[in-house]
Amino acid sequence: MANIDFKCPCCGGTLNFDNKSQNIVCPYCDSQFSASDLQQYNDELATDGQEDTAWDESMVEAYTSEEMKGMKIYTCNSCGGEVICEETTSSTFCPYCGNNMVVSKEVSGDLKPNLIIPFKKDKAAAVEAFKKHLSHKPLLPGSFKKQNTIEETKSLYVPFWVFDADVSGKVRYKGEKTRRWEDANYRYEETRYYSLVRGGGVGFEHVPVDGSKKMDDQLMESIEPYTWSETKEFNVAYLAGYAADRYDVSKDETFERATVRFKEGTAEAFKRDIHGYQNVRTDETNLQFSNTQTRYVLYPVWTLNVKWKDQLFRFGMNGETGKIAGNLPISVPKAILFFLSFFLGIGALAFFIVFAICGFAADKALLSVIIGVILGLIVAVSVLGAFRRKNKNVHFSYGAFPYEKKDSCYIDVRKDIFLYSKIRKTAKPKNNSNRR
Repeated sequence: MANIDFKCPCCGGTLNFDNKSQNIVCPYCDSQFSASDLQQYNDELATDGQEDTAWDESMVEAYTSEEMKGMKIYTCNSCGGEVICEETTSSTFCPYCGNNMVVSKEVSGDLKPNLIIPFKKDKAAAVEAFKKHLSHKPLLPGSFKKQNTIEETKSLYVPFWVFDADVSGKVRYKGEKTRRWEDANYRYEETRYYSLVRGGGVGFEHVPVDGSKKMDDQLMESIEPYTWSETKEFNVAYLAGYAADRYDVSKDETFERATVRFKEGTAEAFKRDIHGYQNVRTDETNLQFSNTQTRYVLYPVWTLNVKWKDQLFRFGMNGETGKIAGNLPISVPKAILFFLSFFLGIGALAFFIVFAICGFAADKALLSVIIGVILGLIVAVSVLGAFRRKNKNVHFSYGAFPYEKKDSCYIDVRKDIFLYSKIRKTAKPKNNSNRR
């Protein structure tokens, strides 16, 4: 009979049977499992089917010859950027590098946007949003507010591939439960590790993925969401006075990002059903997509190029809602000052509180100092991290939470499988109060 290999649920290593403990052990991470718990875990794995994340592309069509008559493609000879404008546009500037663009060719063979959200915010609103974006930023260099220069403010319809899908299947998580107790000499902490399975379904609609290589994907996701009810059937008349970026990321290329967002969104939706565990994190998914749709949509975006001390900063504003995003510089002296202020202030306060609780006993001074240092560090690092996030708000959106269909999530599979536990024992400090 061939050997049967079991993989460790923790690290993926090959498990062995231990004669002494009569448990299944991992020689790589030292985890131990009972045969029954491991069998239950493997039985659950065996129920997983094949993932199906295919997308329906039937709604995306090419321009008709009649529609193409009213448009021209303008190309930038400096950076290669391409935009689509009305044929009556005499000249335009590149939204990426600011140089003149020239008519290069007729629109031919391009896919036609299904929908468009017309601009609702003008240039003045974009400039005002940028100024407000600089407020309440404790780590922003003082000179940035006074000395920055807005070099360019441009409007552009950005192409997005927009996806709908109903998702069903299972998501497996890793979770922990911790309990603590003590006796006369030791403190104990037991951590129990579980495989948590949730199965069901959830629907998402209108999840966008950037279709332009020239636009920063993280910046585009940072100014989401757009209001789907504001979409209009595409008409070239909406381009009057504006340019539309010509998509250069095919719908096939965006499938991967769309699939990731749907998987992350499903994992977050199912996770809401898990209670009573700490450090719950997604392990793996086994999902099937149905009722999928793909659309090509133009969303309005304002871009602002800001110069400060020979550095260029780029900001994006949602041309419908006015939401703005863009990374700001951080003042190192301010960061150090805030860190020291919170570290010393909270540390000193914690020291005096703990020392007072201990009755100002001399042998408790060191313990009070240690607690003060730890609490001071925790608060200082946490506050500094929060301040930094105010300046650095450009990031990929996690999942598709803003696009979850109302009341679409349901759970019909709940399995909490115990895997193993670990106990940590710490000796109590000896009481020296009776020493002379």
